Amino acid sequence: MILSEYCEILVTGRNPYPFVNALRESPVACAEQHCSGGTFSGRILRRNLGEVQDLAAKFHMELTVREIPSRMKRLRRFRHHIGIPVGFLLGLGLIFYQSNVVQTIEIQGAQTVDEQTILAVLEEEGIRQGVWIGGIPMLQCERRLYTSFPEIAWAGLRHTGNRLVVEISEARPAPERKSDRIPCNITARYDAQITSIRVDSGKLCHKLGDGVAKGELLVSGVRTDDTGESHFYHASAQIKGLYTRETELTEYLHQTETTPTGRTFCRRKLHLFGLTIPLTPGRSGFAEYREKSVSVPLCFLGFTLPCEMQYITQTEVTTQETERTPAEVRLRLHADIIRFEKNLLSDVRIMERNITYLPTEDSLSAHVTYQVEGEIGETSDIYR
Repeated sequence: MILSEYCEILVTGRNPYPFVNALRESPVACAEQHCSGGTFSGRILRRNLGEVQDLAAKFHMELTVREIPSRMKRLRRFRHHIGIPVGFLLGLGLIFYQSNVVQTIEIQGAQTVDEQTILAVLEEEGIRQGVWIGGIPMLQCERRLYTSFPEIAWAGLRHTGNRLVVEISEARPAPERKSDRIPCNITARYDAQITSIRVDSGKLCHKLGDGVAKGELLVSGVRTDDTGESHFYHASAQIKGLYTRETELTEYLHQTETTPTGRTFCRRKLHLFGLTIPLTPGRSGFAEYREKSVSVPLCFLGFTLPCEMQYITQTEVTTQETERTPAEVRLRLHADIIRFEKNLLSDVRIMERNITYLPTEDSLSAHVTYQVEGEIGETSDIYR
């Protein structure tokens, strides 16, 4: 065996043969026997050395023993080191614990549902990193998932080692109806004056230059033949007109702003086997701060370890009350107006703009009236 201990024996004397015959009749196993003149050599197990010594003394032979290096002998040196078995047992316990707690949660099959939302629902059911796998109510969590999200048709939970896998099967949406086949009319979206008409399908109810009210019929999708029978079609047209858009924007003379002071404080935390171990002592002592957190998994020899380091950076900020002049407020209002036109009036053509300023004790408002030209028609289903 690999862990057995052997030793070589060398027996010398006038007549070694009685010793050799007694050794062969004994239960001692001796290998590599060699006898030449008054010398006998062989190899025996170390545990049989006492019997061989008794035989050598009985026949008045001189015995020389040479121990053969073995793994058991090297391990025997550490038999009084209590830390080795304790560490071995702790390692086994750690492996058992690590194999039965959730270390990672993997979501498969989620496309329309946000993964962070699914993790939040699971956390409400007690599923998080470090929880005991045997105590997870799998069926209850599965029911909670597909009842919480109408997009989920089926949900399943399983685990492989310390990895919890959440499998999601999303419901297939109903096929979309082609909008160009639904019978509909085109009505006015705003009170406007028609400036451009292009009808692809349907019966035009107004001519160029007419004024129309909001909700008034522009293009009809209903046609009546000579026999009085009505036929319904999908009305299609591009009708532009002039109409009015209004908005009111406000800026205040006194503004509360938070600005960073330049002081920062970084904390480190080690997430190990579901436990959070703080590594940075003390606190920042900041009254107000902004916090940013970054988690970095630890690696060794190219393998990702089941632990990660979290770096939390706190940046101190102060809240200041700033007072702006009327000129500064007016400049900010102009920037707000430009932003409004870029975001909400990008699809129309601005023909005229009228701005009326309305000052108060602590603010300045701008009431803006636009005369714009754009699409005024919207579809309205006939069977709605």
